[in-house]
Amino acid sequence: MNKLISLMVAFSLLVTSTSAHAEDQTPTVPPPLSLNLDLRVTSLTLGDKAPYNGILFTTDAITKMQYDHSLELSLLKNTHVFDLKKFELRLEAEKSLRASEKKMYETILDSRLNRIHKLEDMILSERPDWVLPVAILSSFLVGAGITVGITYAVNQ
Repeated sequence: MNKLISLMVAFSLLVTSTSAHAEDQTPTVPPPLSLNLDLRVTSLTLGDKAPYNGILFTTDAITKMQYDHSLELSLLKNTHVFDLKKFELRLEAEKSLRASEKKMYETILDSRLNRIHKLEDMILSERPDWVLPVAILSSFLVGAGITVGITYAVNQ
C-alpha cells in the first residue's frame, strides 16, 4: 500500500510542474481564529463563478486531507492504547511487587513471633535444678520465722 502511494506521488510530481515566484513583501500574519467560522461547502464545475471568497480544493485534495486526518486519528488512538497498556502493565508490576514485599514481611514477622514464643516456652518450662529445693527451704524458713514472731508477740 505504501509503495502504491509512493508511486502515485512520484508520478504526480513528474507529470505536474510547479512554479514558485519570490516576493519582496514579508508575509502578513493572519488574524487570530474567531469562533464565527464560515463553513459553507459548494460544488463548482469548470467555468462557474465561486459564490464566496475562499480556497478552492479539488476532490482529490479533500480526499487526501480526509485520509491524512483518519490516519492521524488512528495513530493517536493506537498511541493512546499503547500508553494505556504500558501504564496498566506498570501498575500490575507494582502491585505484584507490593504483594511479594507484603508476603515477605509477614513471613519475617511470623518467624520472629515464633522465635519469641519458643524462647518464652523454653524459659518457663526449663528451670534449673537448684530452684525447687531453694524454694522449699526458703518457704520453710519464712514460715518458721513467722511462727516464732507470732509466738514472741503473744508471750509479751
